[in-house]
Amino acid sequence: MNAPTGHGNDQAFMLPFNLTLMTTIVIVRHGEAEPEAPGVEDDKRALVKKGQKQMRRVASFLEEMGLEPDVVLSSPMLRAVQSAETILDEMGLEELKVETLDELLPNSDPSPLVAKLKEHQGVALVVGHMPSLSALVKALTGSEVDVKKGGVVVVEHDPLENRTSLELLLNQKVLKLI
Repeated sequence: MNAPTGHGNDQAFMLPFNLTLMTTIVIVRHGEAEPEAPGVEDDKRALVKKGQKQMRRVASFLEEMGLEPDVVLSSPMLRAVQSAETILDEMGLEELKVETLDELLPNSDPSPLVAKLKEHQGVALVVGHMPSLSALVKALTGSEVDVKKGGVVVVEHDPLENRTSLELLLNQKVLKLI
């Protein structure tokens, strides 16, 4: 981007950095997991093959859209962590570490996470559960959404205008068509 120098000459200069301060928040509900069963703790339920396939589909979509995460936040529950790891593996981003946060547990208040996400510059991948994910989207954008298993929500935050908007909400049926 060329801009006048302001020094009264006709020369222009190139800015040595990217002025895009936008934050893209990619919110993903975990993939299909083992059914609830007696003797199996909810936080230990793993992804099934269908759930792994759903997360590979999410990864392909993110690659198509050029949305490469630089930070990954997940619920500590096994199915959410496995979902995040599957996405990263499929995108060839195994070196990224998944940070687990209690704010992404199913019935947690995600409000403390909002400021952290808005301060981040780049692409944040957030993996969790309902109803906390819909509460997170509402806290960020004011929009009420129902995120299906394997669903993706893309939210953009512009810190210069202090504006956050819901850009995309996709379920697995739509992702299959892309």
